[in-house]
Formats: sequence, structure tokens, C-alpha cells
Amino acid sequence: MKAIAILLASLVSLVTTAPAQSGAQLKQELKAKEAAAKQNPDALFEAGKWAAEKSMPSEAKRIYQAVLKIKADHEGANLALGNELIEGKWLPAKEAEALRKKAQAAEFAAKGFVDVGGVWVDKAEVEDAKKGIFHHEGELVTKDEKVALVSGRVRHPVTGEFVDARQLEQASKRYFPVANNRLADEKEADTFHSDFKRPWVVRSKRATLISTLPIAKLEALAAEADHAVEDVEPILGTPTVHPKNRAVVLVATTDTEYRDFGARFGDENSSHGACLIQPKAVVQVPFLGDVRAAMCRNEKDWGIRYVRHATAMSYVHGVCVEAGEDLPLWLLHGVAACTSRLKTGEDRGHFGKIHLAKGGIRNLKGFFSGFGINGEMESTAIDAVIFQAGLLVYYAKEGSDTKATDLLKEVFSTLLSGTGKKGALQKVVARFEAALIEAEPNIADYLKKLTSTG
Repeated sequence: MKAIAILLASLVSLVTTAPAQSGAQLKQELKAKEAAAKQNPDALFEAGKWAAEKSMPSEAKRIYQAVLKIKADHEGANLALGNELIEGKWLPAKEAEALRKKAQAAEFAAKGFVDVGGVWVDKAEVEDAKKGIFHHEGELVTKDEKVALVSGRVRHPVTGEFVDARQLEQASKRYFPVANNRLADEKEADTFHSDFKRPWVVRSKRATLISTLPIAKLEALAAEADHAVEDVEPILGTPTVHPKNRAVVLVATTDTEYRDFGARFGDENSSHGACLIQPKAVVQVPFLGDVRAAMCRNEKDWGIRYVRHATAMSYVHGVCVEAGEDLPLWLLHGVAACTSRLKTGEDRGHFGKIHLAKGGIRNLKGFFSGFGINGEMESTAIDAVIFQAGLLVYYAKEGSDTKATDLLKEVFSTLLSGTGKKGALQKVVARFEAALIEAEPNIADYLKKLTSTG
């Protein structure tokens, strides 16, 4: 089956209205502007800008080059042609890059740095760099991100995407990248990113969210995504995740958009408001490449919980990818539910009472062997299996059952150990499930305790 992909990085040009004038009329008008400009470099530059705005790039380039023949240090024409100012001299981008790399190589070599695949790193970071893990100011980044950062690019203070260093001051005033390396105000940027051919790609500290929601709403959801990773990290033993396997979540703007996601990327599990996309369905994310993301709804009352749940699932999946292992679906949802449904005492009490009213804990053997979510299930039934999965993980993590607690730890230590022993993880999971089945009466009592104190 051919992989499905959203080409986020390439679909970034604005759709423009067809010019009212014909090509011949435009060329005639441009000729008149050039004639009027004569040998005035600024006036000629304005003619070039006009040509660029009228979708005549070759003519614009010709005029910019003519400007530089008159005034070699004309800033506007140099920038329009992609030239860079290096030590007081304007150079073509390729020459500037070559000069910069030569200077960097001399500087880094003098500091004792090592070149790993074209990137200079500290000796202590060489082994990580060989694995594609690069360090930069306290964070782990991919090779492409490291190259961008070393070349002088900076992260946008809100979205985390790369902008030119000279754009940082404007970006700090809530201006955002749109087309052609241009920054626009928040209203224009929200409109530009309202089409899923060019969505927002917001990189927070711990996750990446992709959505057409307004940026102000995405900021709040990105903070929740970070909290989700922080909530579930201790359950797994706080592993270090490769930067290319960071959590990625598609956040639907509406129920209709979520159903469209489900049709394009999902399976039966998309009947829940948060899930992983199909294994063979991938999203192409800038600087990360092809990713099996999670997706979620953004419902009024459940949006935050769904984002937490989806982010946690994506984070755990990333850990599994690095380990080359898979966890049962109930356990993936169980870990995620610890941040979406059992995060606070109020949450545990509220959802626990609903679960008790539906019959509480029962038939865990059948629960493990038949766990699944599908479109035929009522939403209340889906919520029940998700909460119960979370309760089982929470019981093992926080309860007084030493056997269950130790086995939960063993599950994730086995996952992270990379022993390579065939079936080792599955055997530990089976023992963990058996311990929970044995403790079913105690878990039922634990649920009652949570609802009485929540």
C-alpha cells in the first residue's frame, strides 16, 4: 500500500488572482517604467519590484542586475537577488555560504570540534551525532535543524519554525511567516494557514502540532501537549527520545475535518477522539521527514483532553519506534488516559463515578483479549474502555500493589533496554496483564476509593 503524505513543506505559495492585464500590456508598461527611471538605481529598483509583483520574475531579475551595474552596493537589489553582505561586501548566496563554511571550519577546528557529516560538534557529542542526534543550547535537534541553527537561523518565539535572525524583532511582535519568507500580522497569518494545504506547524518544547486553528488557540493547545509528555514520561522511565521521533499531532478544526482525517489516515480506532494514524499513512513534517503522527478532535469541551491523549500516544509510539517494538493498543491508550482522564483528583473522581455507574471493573481477561474501538460502539462505551485502560495503568503506577507496580516498570525497562530477545517484551506484558487479572477485586476497590476522594 502506497504511503499517504501531506506535503507540508512544499505547499506554501499563495494563490493569486490572475492579472487583469495581458502579458503584452504588462511588458509595455514595464518598458515605460524603465525608460522613466533612466539611470536612477532606486527608481529602476522600484520598476523591478513592480515586475516581481506582476509575476514577471525573469524581468525583475534582469532589472535588479541592471541596478547593481549602476550601484553595486544597492541593498534592495542585492537582497532581491539573494545576495548576502559578508564583511562589507555583497556576495552571491553560494559564495557567501562557501565563505561562511570555510570560516566556521577554521573556528570549530581550532576549538577541537569534530566534523560529523558536515556538522561540527563537540567531541563529547560525536556518538550522538553519528546517530542523528545533535545538541543545541540544551535541546536535542535533528541534523537539518542543527544546520539551520548554525547557519544563523532562529526559532520563531511562538511557532518554533525557523526565520531569519533579522526577522526576530518583528516576529516577537506576533508577526508570522507566510509565503516567500515574508512575515504577516496575526490576522493575515491565520487566514493564510486556514487551508490544510498550508497549515500551522507549531513546534513546542516537547511536541509538534499541525492544524488550521487560529494561532492563539494552538498556543494554548501546544502548552497542553507539553504537559502531556511531562505527565507520562515518568511512567516510561523518562527515556530520551530521538528528535525525529518527537510527538506529532494533527489537530482537526471541526468534527467534519476530523472525519476527513479518519477517512484519509485513520482506521477503526479513529472512532475515538484521539488516536494514531494508520502505520502506512504518514505525514511529512519539516525537519522530521515522514512521521506516523497522532490525530485528534478539537471539541469545545474535550479538545484539551484529546490533544493530551493524542500527544501522549504519539510520544509513546516514538519510544516504541526507537526500540523496534510494539505495545498492545490498550496499554498505549492506558498511558495516554493517565494525562487525559486521570490527571487530577477531580478527573479521577468524575470519570471514576461514570465508570462505576456503567458497571465498574469487570472481566479483565476479556478486556485484554478483546480490546478494540470501532465505529459501531457508542461513545459512552468507547469512553469506558479508554478510562478502564487508564485506570489499570494508574493503579499499577500509584496503587499499593507492589507486584503490578514492579511489572509495569519491567514492561518499560524491557522496552527501553533494546535487548533484541524475540518475544521478551510480549512475555512481560502478558505477566503484567495476568497480575492485573489476579488483582481485579483490588482494582475494583481502588476505583471506589478514587471516586470517594476525587
